[in-house]
Amino acid sequence: MQSMTGYGKGQVSAGNLEIIIEIKSVNNRYLDILFRMPSMVSAFETDLRKLIKKSVNRGKVSVFAEIKQTLNNDNSSAINEDKLNYYYNNLKAIKEKLALSGPIEISHLLSFQDLFETDISRIDEAEFKQHLIKSVELALEAFNAMRLKEGQHLIDDMTVRLDKIEAITKQVHEKAPANVRAEFEKLKNRVNELLDNQQVDNDRLEQEIALISDKVDITEELTRMESHIGQFRQTLKRDKELGKKLTFILQEMHREANTMNSKTTDIKISHLIIQVKEEIEKIREQTQNIE
Repeated sequence: MQSMTGYGKGQVSAGNLEIIIEIKSVNNRYLDILFRMPSMVSAFETDLRKLIKKSVNRGKVSVFAEIKQTLNNDNSSAINEDKLNYYYNNLKAIKEKLALSGPIEISHLLSFQDLFETDISRIDEAEFKQHLIKSVELALEAFNAMRLKEGQHLIDDMTVRLDKIEAITKQVHEKAPANVRAEFEKLKNRVNELLDNQQVDNDRLEQEIALISDKVDITEELTRMESHIGQFRQTLKRDKELGKKLTFILQEMHREANTMNSKTTDIKISHLIIQVKEEIEKIREQTQNIE
């Protein structure tokens, strides 16, 4: 099981280029991939999106790319010469058109942020793409490793809470029959008081009271709750797409808890069911992080 939140970084050096990819994700109902990368690599976005979709199913995924040109021992320049000439000529044309005095200074050229942006037009496209994909694969490897680790933490926490729900459910199961009997006797005594000891058909009276007291019987709800707990444990053993399935099971568990709480007349049972609902809500919060 994997968490939807994670982080991974991949870095590849190729000649005088350094490709750095960072992948981050947060919770999201669907898969939403956002790219933050230099315009010079936007042509590869479709390929990168397909690559990410192979290992990510849900979450808001942000992909950051940075391409650096490293300095070699031959003292080669990291300046994009094409853009340098382009900006210089444009500044020169503006100066002449407006009849401005003074020289074009280095500070004017440094105001252009992309002057030092690597120009990959001179690089073999196939080779660059190969290194770019490799850096994404490395980032995904680290990203998924973190998500697996976080996923295991979620499993451990939910298992502890599920054990607590199961233990409380057993306590309620033990107390439930006594609650039905107590409700039966209470109703019977109340009816006798209202009839003021008049002659009635006791068999018919007990039959009617039994039907009424049956409305406080939560045996069926407890049985379904135990079934949901077992189903939840089995689902945790699956490898993929757990979030939606677990959320549905928790909804059913919460429904049974609400029904039991509305039917029972025993204060102790009611307090125990409230604890169950609290644990269900805490597990539900955890499932929001599962892919």
